[in-house]
Amino acid sequence: MFAIYECAACVLVVWGSMTLLFMACVVFLVLIEGGRVLAQTLHKLRYDDMPLIARQAAVESQEP
Repeated sequence: MFAIYECAACVLVVWGSMTLLFMACVVFLVLIEGGRVLAQTLHKLRYDDMPLIARQAAVESQEP
């Protein structure tokens, strides 16, 4: 009977370790992809406004 409990305990430890390893990989991938999306959004917000600012400066410089 002790051998069954020992085997069950080992199976539970392995299962728990694999679950934690899998979750760590998932969290790592989510953080990488989230950082990539955030960087793209910030890049778009920063550099899509440049033509508007340049047009506004050009209009203001032409006013009498």
